[in-house]
Amino acid sequence: MRWSTPRVAIMVVLSFTLHCTRPPMSVSSPAKDNQGRSWAGGQVYQEEGLASWYGSEEDGFSGKPTASGESFNPEQYTCAHRTLPLGSFVEVENLENQRRTVLRVNDRGPFVKGRILDLSKRGAQDLGFIGQGTTRIRIRTVDAMGQPMPMDPALDRLNPYTVQVAALTNPKNIDSLTRELESTFGTVTLQGVTSNAGQAVKRVRVGSYTNRQDAEKAAEQLAKLLKDRGVEPFITRQR
Repeated sequence: MRWSTPRVAIMVVLSFTLHCTRPPMSVSSPAKDNQGRSWAGGQVYQEEGLASWYGSEEDGFSGKPTASGESFNPEQYTCAHRTLPLGSFVEVENLENQRRTVLRVNDRGPFVKGRILDLSKRGAQDLGFIGQGTTRIRIRTVDAMGQPMPMDPALDRLNPYTVQVAALTNPKNIDSLTRELESTFGTVTLQGVTSNAGQAVKRVRVGSYTNRQDAEKAAEQLAKLLKDRGVEPFITRQR
């Protein structure tokens, strides 16, 4: 489950209703890591994995603030990604039926292990997986017209990476984990959010990294330190 994210960040003033149906263009493929990601500056970002969607009548996200500061509209072509710069466009291909669409990143998530993208209801409809909830996808960065577009290293550095360790509700557990992490990793930040059930949640995060590789190292250290706690740290952005 993704928690609602009431944060004020870069306001993207861009109305977008483009549905990309053109075949993919030939682009050079950057080297990938063992999870199918590539993020080297100046190259098209590509990633494969599991996608989910949000914006049903039951999940309560419609109208809630997104990470970009705009209200979430399930009928717009938007999505949530953990690290791509807010305002980025991605071409999303459903690997189960080869349907494609272009979406704008305006939120953070999904905060569920094994998922790489949360699509709006409209995006999931275009890709044909509303009924099944999740599907395997491939994404790559494009411009607003759906043409392959390299990542902008300068833009990428404006929003540092951070490692989210846990999302907790118990104040004692939050305080205990914070003190433990501070002794090894320094400053720990707490981001307050509210769950759909109305619970106050604190996202416990470590570090501020302008370099993705440094964030990866920190996440590996945290995973080893907390391996017996059922905690699975992951990399996201400060906003």
